[in-house]
Amino acid sequence: MASQPVSIGLIKDVFAKPLTYTFEKNTIAHPFTIRYSSLAENAQLLSAGEVDIALISPIDYAKNSMEWEIIPGLGIASYGVTGAAKLLFKKGLMNISTIASDLRFPTEMVASQLVFLEKTGEKPQFVTIGVQPGIIPEKTDAVLLVGDDALPVKTIQQAVFDLSEEWNDITGLPLVHAVFAAKRNSISPTTAAILMQSHSHFTEHKNKIIHDIAELFGIDFQRLNIHLNEELRFTLDDLDTDGMKEIFRHCFYHQMLDEIPDIVFSKIASNNQTRLN
Repeated sequence: MASQPVSIGLIKDVFAKPLTYTFEKNTIAHPFTIRYSSLAENAQLLSAGEVDIALISPIDYAKNSMEWEIIPGLGIASYGVTGAAKLLFKKGLMNISTIASDLRFPTEMVASQLVFLEKTGEKPQFVTIGVQPGIIPEKTDAVLLVGDDALPVKTIQQAVFDLSEEWNDITGLPLVHAVFAAKRNSISPTTAAILMQSHSHFTEHKNKIIHDIAELFGIDFQRLNIHLNEELRFTLDDLDTDGMKEIFRHCFYHQMLDEIPDIVFSKIASNNQTRLN
C-alpha cells in the first residue's frame, strides 16, 4: 500500500490504542507520518493544514462541520459506566460551581456542563488550570479526568461520577469521545482502508496487543482488557451517530453552539468500508 505520505494527528492515551496501535508499531504497511498531540490541538492542526487527518473531539468537528468530514465506522465511544471520563468532587458537596480541567477534551467538558444543566439547572464554570489525576485544586469544587488520567484514579478521598453513565442516564445514548476527521474530499481510499485495517488487526490479535499495552503503560491486564474489550466502543454505528447529534442539539439549546451541524461522512471511506464488509 505504498502511497503519498499522509500526516496524521493522534493522541497517546490508552483508550485510542485499538484504533492506532497497529500502525504505530508498523505492524501493517502505511503512509502515515504520526504527530501526537491532544484532541483539541489535533483540531487546530487539521484546521491549519498541518495534518491531513486527525483524531478529534466531536465538539471540534461541530465547530468546523462546513469544512470537515468524518471517517465512518471508527472512533471512541462509551455507553454506561466505563471509566473513560470521570468527575471527582469533594465528599458532602451539595453544589458544584467550578470544575478544574485542561483543554484537551472539549466534548467531555461540554458534556459535564450539560449533565449539570439537565439535572440541576446550574452550569458549572471551568477553571483551566493544571490538573493532576486524583487531585482537586483547592479553589475548585471538582476535577474532570479523561483517558489516561481517569483510568487509574482511586477515589477513596473524593466522590465520583462516571460522565458516560450520567450522559446515558439523560439521553439513553452513547457518549462519543473521538472521531477521525479530515477536510472535505481529501481522504484517499488507501488512507481509509488502512484505518479500518488497523482496527481489524487489533480485533484479530487483541489479547496479545492488550497484554503489550498493559505492560507498556504499567496497567493491570485484566482491568485494561475489560476497559478496551468491553467498556468502550471503537466501531461506531448509528447509535453513536445519534449520540453525537444529541450532544449537538443540547449544545445548541443551551447556546453553546450557534447551530446544529450536519454530520457529514466521507463517501470514499464509506464506499471502501462497504467493500471490506
